[in-house]
Amino acid sequence: MYILRLIKAVLFIRRFFKTQRGFNVWFVDAFIEPFSRQYNTRLDPAVLHKIKKYYCLGVPVICAGFAKIYGRELSQAERENATLGGIITPLIDDFTDKKQLSPEQLNKLLSFSAQAELATLEEEIVNGILVKLHERVSSKEGTVNAFKRTLQAQQGSARQTERGLPPSEILKITMDKGARSLILYHYLIAEVPTQQTVDMIYQMGGVLQMAQDIFDVYKDFHEGVNTLANTCGDYREFEEFYLRECRKFCVMARALPYRRADIEFFIVFAANSMARGIVALRRLQRLQWSRGGRVLPFGKIERKELICDMEKPLNFLRMNWHGYSIVRV
Repeated sequence: MYILRLIKAVLFIRRFFKTQRGFNVWFVDAFIEPFSRQYNTRLDPAVLHKIKKYYCLGVPVICAGFAKIYGRELSQAERENATLGGIITPLIDDFTDKKQLSPEQLNKLLSFSAQAELATLEEEIVNGILVKLHERVSSKEGTVNAFKRTLQAQQGSARQTERGLPPSEILKITMDKGARSLILYHYLIAEVPTQQTVDMIYQMGGVLQMAQDIFDVYKDFHEGVNTLANTCGDYREFEEFYLRECRKFCVMARALPYRRADIEFFIVFAANSMARGIVALRRLQRLQWSRGGRVLPFGKIERKELICDMEKPLNFLRMNWHGYSIVRV
């Protein structure tokens, strides 16, 4: 049964990406172009590349996964909402990560008001998306609150550069950072999430952020960002903890009052992304074992030693197997 669900999930993702890429070709440029003419400038090519190739694929496929919980496909209006979410995400990330705007300026920008004071092309695009989404979403209050909590989580993640931060605090920051954006993305589809659904997505988002941090150990270490992955003393224990958190997500998803087949599809859809983290953790375990089981000295390890290439067929098979180990609770 797992294999069948896995095949369905893989085919679903591939078909969705093909359709979404075609949609992005015209939609993204058509939305951004009027703002570019107004400011007589264009987005940084690197940012535009991230928007088209990553965020405007990633956010819509997450929204499509949420729609599957309710036994349906993403509508055209929801696809547009999700793509707008893909455009806005890296722009807001830059406002916070690169400190392009102060917290006060960000709060003013995220007012969902057409009368907001704007100074740059990026701010104009973000404000235009916020106003448009506010007109279209099913829960205006829920969407506004979700945006604010996402921003708070991003701002709170700056604490990860502090020395001596205890693991419990790193975990809380990690969970908030990964979860709040996913909860926000659910508000881009028609169904308003129940508290039970929000709790499930919180768990899902937190685990996926942990997985991302496992892949980013080299980058985060050299940027001075403390994560569970680059401060870990024993990667075998970390894997046990990580697997428990993945399985907790499965239990919470199966408790939702929706059709079992739809929930199981969603679990497999999410679990294989989570399983990437286990594949990468196994690589870190081998590195740690080769160095006598000590804390890995990331400052002395070359980046190529830490790369876990998920395009390799063997790693893809490993991911599928670990996905099964996650869902069989």
